[in-house]
Amino acid sequence: MLPNSRRIPLVVAAALVSLALAGCETTPYNNGGYARPAPAPVYQSGPARCSNCGVVKEVQQVYVERKSNGTLGAVIGAVAGGILGNTIGKGDGRKAATVAGAVAGGVVGNKVATANSGTDVAWQVTVRLDNGQYVTVTQPEDPRVREGDYVQVQDGHVYPR
Repeated sequence: MLPNSRRIPLVVAAALVSLALAGCETTPYNNGGYARPAPAPVYQSGPARCSNCGVVKEVQQVYVERKSNGTLGAVIGAVAGGILGNTIGKGDGRKAATVAGAVAGGVVGNKVATANSGTDVAWQVTVRLDNGQYVTVTQPEDPRVREGDYVQVQDGHVYPR
């Protein structure tokens, strides 16, 4: 044990350290009376909005040209014609029959593919987005929406919300 004369400076030093540390205390929420007021609450009415949502202004049934691939039809026809021509001829005649079959098959395949083109029914929907812009979407499926409906436009299609 330490003599009393040595204990007093230690007790005084401990008390001074405690007082110094007590002076560092802060009040985290009051900030000395200069607290910021809490932000005003935000109230939303109606459905939550999104960047690609809006109100349908018009829905029309339209006709669009069916896409046909005449080139693909010609290639398939040429292959089929070439195979058929190859089974008919013999020797040098086989080569001529294969070429003639491929040419004839290509012409017929192209005509068939072109004849299958035409028009398809589609729906054209005009939407006024929440940001004020207008967007028009033409899609092959019936969107099952009407004027005044709240919708979302995504990936070239209109979806009810």
